[in-house]
Amino acid sequence: MNRRHLLAAAAIGLFAACPAASLAQGSVTIQSPADGATLDALDENRLVYDVAPGPRGDHVHVYIDGKEVGILRKLKGGYLLESMATGKRNICVKVVNKAHVPIGIEQCVNVTVN
Repeated sequence: MNRRHLLAAAAIGLFAACPAASLAQGSVTIQSPADGATLDALDENRLVYDVAPGPRGDHVHVYIDGKEVGILRKLKGGYLLESMATGKRNICVKVVNKAHVPIGIEQCVNVTVN
């Protein structure tokens, strides 16, 4: 194989490995509430999530406006959100390690509570 073929093969191998590498890193999907949703402060509002923690993740924390409000031991399911004050709120689901430190895998949604 000449140098050009080796470089092409290496590039193809690199691109083929990228999707697998990104899947191994993990992901968080907030299925509900949707970003931009309006929630009723008097209703029971449920967070529905699906998490792939990746190799460094252990479990999941829930945050509202930057404050931790819950620890989730299941990687998929629902969580009843505590009553929230009216106004704009930021809800985040973050993967954390065994020391409860966020590892950078997260998703957040912004909602309005009436």
